[in-house]
Amino acid sequence: MSNEILHHVESLSRHRDTALLDRGVIGSLQELLGLERGKLVEINRRESELFCSLSAWSDSGKTYGSSDMPLDNATRPLAVYAGAREAVERHENVDATANGRHIVWIPVHADNTPVACFELERSYPLTEQQVDVAKGIIALYRNFRALLEYSQQDTLTGLANRKTFDRSLAAFINSAQSAGKTSIERRASNSCDHWLAVIDIDHFKSVNDRFGHLYGDEVLILVANRMRDTFRQHDKLFRFGGEEFIVLLRHVNAAGAHATLDRFRNRIADEHFPQVGKVTVSIGFARVPTHNMPDAVLGSADEALYYAKGNGRNQICCYEELLEAGKLRKKSVFTDIELF
Repeated sequence: MSNEILHHVESLSRHRDTALLDRGVIGSLQELLGLERGKLVEINRRESELFCSLSAWSDSGKTYGSSDMPLDNATRPLAVYAGAREAVERHENVDATANGRHIVWIPVHADNTPVACFELERSYPLTEQQVDVAKGIIALYRNFRALLEYSQQDTLTGLANRKTFDRSLAAFINSAQSAGKTSIERRASNSCDHWLAVIDIDHFKSVNDRFGHLYGDEVLILVANRMRDTFRQHDKLFRFGGEEFIVLLRHVNAAGAHATLDRFRNRIADEHFPQVGKVTVSIGFARVPTHNMPDAVLGSADEALYYAKGNGRNQICCYEELLEAGKLRKKSVFTDIELF
């Protein structure tokens, strides 16, 4: 067992992406403990209430991660997830038996704050030694994930930083390709579409010039906080640089993407920023095709953003809609290599 544990520890420490680490730890626990099912749920606090959402899971010997997330993976209050809630509140593992199944919930805390909970299930109970093994692997996961998050986060806003964007976008496009292979019914409803949105704070330079960088930083922090409140747990949020942010939206049609982005735009417009007063944002977004290159997708969303900023600001523009209306022209992409 000890050699097998060391193998999994070494395997987990190779990951440089939190989504892959989440999936990897579930796979390790499944193999080491003979689990029939396992779940990892992320926990976050919104105002005074804790919420949770599925991050990775295993079933019948296979492991799944964020790119495999079901369409109905809604964020829900932790209060309705009895076993996980009790484990989080007690700061210790909780055991239960239901319908002949044995389940153990093991919470993950960082500085006394709940950040995740594992649900381990099989047809017979885990031994005390196996629970200790699980807790050791989960403690390693907690510490290593904290290191990864620190290296991948923007220090001011806490969102993912520019350094992690390219890798995340490549994985996002792969996820869009997988979604494109699903059933005809889902494709017909466009429920599988993925979108990239670029958000830019209007006239941000004047905020810094008039009020100073301290208040400018506060605006950036509040915008990031409203992004967390507005978008779903499995949407990816980035501070791209300066006053520019990026959102990767999964599994939503064009109308749904527009409605979500407009809800965020309105929240910012209605917000009172200390000392600064009113602030607005402009947003450009584009569909993530299954065949496109990352730079092309980002370029399309950027074009829509520039159109929004050049035509009144405080609005949302969709690249595909602008093309259809003749307000933008599609750029040709050349792949031939010129030799000099």
